[in-house]
Amino acid sequence: MRFSRLHDHLWVITLVIAIVLPVLAHADVRSNPTGPPIYVKAVELNLEDRGSNWHGRYGAGIALVPEFPGANSNTLDLDLDLKLFWKNTFFIENGTMGVIAFNNRIWRAGALLRGVQGRRVRNLPEALKGLGKVDDRLDGGVFVGMSLYKTYLTGEFFTDLSDVTNGETFNLEGGYTMELSRKMRLVPFVRLKWGSGQHLQQFFGVNTAQSLATGLDPYHAKMSLYESIAGLVFENDLGKNWRLGASAHMGFLHGAAGNSPITRSQYGSHGQLTARIKLLKTF
Repeated sequence: MRFSRLHDHLWVITLVIAIVLPVLAHADVRSNPTGPPIYVKAVELNLEDRGSNWHGRYGAGIALVPEFPGANSNTLDLDLDLKLFWKNTFFIENGTMGVIAFNNRIWRAGALLRGVQGRRVRNLPEALKGLGKVDDRLDGGVFVGMSLYKTYLTGEFFTDLSDVTNGETFNLEGGYTMELSRKMRLVPFVRLKWGSGQHLQQFFGVNTAQSLATGLDPYHAKMSLYESIAGLVFENDLGKNWRLGASAHMGFLHGAAGNSPITRSQYGSHGQLTARIKLLKTF
């Protein structure tokens, strides 16, 4: 019976994607995690209280995102949301899959595999199209997360498995779940992002050929803490198994990203705004 219920939900997910995506064929599709990762216990799903082996949520909405890393302009994209958890061990969170290998009352640790969007030429202004595209990539990594009451802290390390950047990234994030009412929650969070020189060079570096094509000064990016982010996640229960989700965060580029000629050009900005709103169904 439980498998049948999950099967029904998966059919709905597949049908929605099949109908919506062709309509928005010229738009990018975002599916990036926002706010508390699903593997920490201070999350809105209350995973410990569910009787079924499978539980999670799915939904869709719109996202306002920077047109490219370091851009001073934003674009509206389709935003898909999918979270699945099986026996508090295996999970899928949008573009990330993971396995919890260590689990106690406070700490969790395990392995991650994620797909990451690159840079599309069509999102670059005409003057910067000479920078070229950065292909989508597959990252492998590990995570450690802790939750104490409604506070969470996570660290994630990733390395590129697809020879796109041949680099590494490390993210550190912390936040607190505030119960505004029985149906409403607000999660303020902060996130720090480090990147290796190889990773940052792909998105913020300018090689000789790119310099000749765009007029930007050549620039070699080095390993650094390159972005600090502060944000809010809001969720409101609309009824049984239905939820309205919204989030907004502002990132500030510094280090190798902040000093990049791309960021410092008339088409770039140190401030990176992202906002999302979506309708969700939990099960």
